[in-house]
Amino acid sequence: MSRSEHGDSAYSHFFPKERRTRLPGGYMGKILRVDLGSGSVRTENVPEEPLLRKFWGGQLLAEYILLHELENGIGPFDPKSVIVGMTGPITGTGLTPGGTKLTFVYLSPATRYTLGRGATSGFLAVSLKGAGYDGLIVTGAAQRPTYLLIDEKRVELRNASHVWGKGTRETEEILRAEVGHLDARIGCIGPAGENLVHAAMLVNDYNHNAAHGLGAVMGSKRLKAIVARGTFQPRLFDKAALVDAGERWRAALSPRVYTAQYRKTSVGHGESWGGITKFNWRSTIITDENRGYDHNDVTLRPCFQCPRLCPWDVRIGEGRHRGKIGHFNGGSEWMDTFYNLGLKGNDVLYLSERINDLGIECSHYADGAGLAFEAWEKGVLGPEKTDGLVLEWGSFEAAETLLERCARRQGWLGNLLADGPKELAQALGGEALNWVVHTKGGTPAQHEWRPLLSQMLRELVASGGMKPQGAGGKTPPPDLSYREKWGPLDPQRPEGWPQSHFLTERFRQACGVMGGCWFALNDMAPDGLKCMVDSLNATTGWDVSLDEALETGHRSIILQSLFGTQRGWIAEHDWKDVGPRFLEPIPDGKDQGFTIARWLPDLIYEYYRISGRHEKTGRPFMDTLTKLGLKEFKEWAQMD
Repeated sequence: MSRSEHGDSAYSHFFPKERRTRLPGGYMGKILRVDLGSGSVRTENVPEEPLLRKFWGGQLLAEYILLHELENGIGPFDPKSVIVGMTGPITGTGLTPGGTKLTFVYLSPATRYTLGRGATSGFLAVSLKGAGYDGLIVTGAAQRPTYLLIDEKRVELRNASHVWGKGTRETEEILRAEVGHLDARIGCIGPAGENLVHAAMLVNDYNHNAAHGLGAVMGSKRLKAIVARGTFQPRLFDKAALVDAGERWRAALSPRVYTAQYRKTSVGHGESWGGITKFNWRSTIITDENRGYDHNDVTLRPCFQCPRLCPWDVRIGEGRHRGKIGHFNGGSEWMDTFYNLGLKGNDVLYLSERINDLGIECSHYADGAGLAFEAWEKGVLGPEKTDGLVLEWGSFEAAETLLERCARRQGWLGNLLADGPKELAQALGGEALNWVVHTKGGTPAQHEWRPLLSQMLRELVASGGMKPQGAGGKTPPPDLSYREKWGPLDPQRPEGWPQSHFLTERFRQACGVMGGCWFALNDMAPDGLKCMVDSLNATTGWDVSLDEALETGHRSIILQSLFGTQRGWIAEHDWKDVGPRFLEPIPDGKDQGFTIARWLPDLIYEYYRISGRHEKTGRPFMDTLTKLGLKEFKEWAQMD
């Protein structure tokens, strides 16, 4: 039962029956509410303008709704669980780069007590707004496999039995043909979601995904896909001003545009600091992992109206996978996933396509399979638990077979890999408990973060059920240098990094909450933050300042932690409930011996103090809630 049904009078009026205030620019004005159990579909009006000015959209608006509608004690796979997905006001205008975000929130299946967030780019969010909706709320569980069609003329729940069991690529092709519109956009789950792999993904537009367990929650509801299409466009307050702000945003982003040549030569994101995950995080040194990439054909696939060109397709040009095609998003975590198992070259890209088609979050598989390979190497795991499969580093056959078993929960090991690396370590016991990488039961983004103090802090204080934000930089963004006088910070010393991280976390959260992609945000360019805020104001007709944007990001951070607080999370879990391997000194390479562990827990304590929360419980102080307009959550405040 929702809080509104319990008599929460404020929330009972959150969706007005008749609007009494102006609908700001950028909003379609409607939220779709779907009960899969009863099959009912209805629309709600978006909140009145003062509340929209407070919550904007994206993660913040979605988590506020979730906090009111998901009853405490309901598990992630319970039919009473709730998924809330929201766009933001700049989503889909086409006049800013990165105005592409659709952010879902739910209870994380990986941690089972913190916020899960799956945020996706591409075109799905644009099509949802094109159909006339700013977001959706999904409750209940269908009796049979179902997909949700959201069209500008109708909304329907349709039978998806014919695509149940199929991968995300085939599902997308079949459903697009079935609805009869080439411009229809499909977000769907693969076998991993159907089999409740705890970190299963929703995959959309071939190259994009909303990870961190959304696919598993959809699978528990037997919701195979969301199909959206439409031609409506959001009304803009000042188009000329938005064009100007968008052009400035593009100029700030221009140094960060990807090229096909980079994709044909790079080993991925870790190349920029010189380390990748190998052999279950026991080596970092880059060798010839990119061999054969230069023979491939690469096609860049932009998100809606974004010039950065993060997504890309590959046609493999050599070796045993020659001619195979892969569709990838902007990150490269899936490359580190298979480097972590000792694989190299186009075996990595082929398996990266397989993991996306099956719909498994890459770090979930990487850290579980990496632990299994190490346990095999050290004699802790034998053939009786692998159904005879030999887990040798660099074995393509072993990596692919385990991937398929994980997606379908086949066998003892496949079932535990589906649950997660923490669960596998507990089942193996003994020394294996020291070889695992996880954060509160979830997994960090699959990159070799350990040389990077601020990124490690970011990974540790995140909910464990989402891709973290923040991390900070050595110096303040130029747009804030008038008041932020610190830096340059020393990457080998802890001083200043919690403040830098918290600042970055706030403006990246603000970017996502307004419907933007923070991969399209270049905060270190002059005008990199101001153009973002100006884009919001030109779209909506507001007069948000950069300080107010930071406050909005802070509000989103506090609601994120309140969700966990209500379910038993405390801040001390951030450094205590962590796989030991993640905090070990770096084993080799130029940063050998470095570890953030020597400064824990003090770094985490400082972060919570700076952000207005108690350093050990993570609960916000009452003055923090008051400042952010969140006094209604006072029962969860830290009172001493």
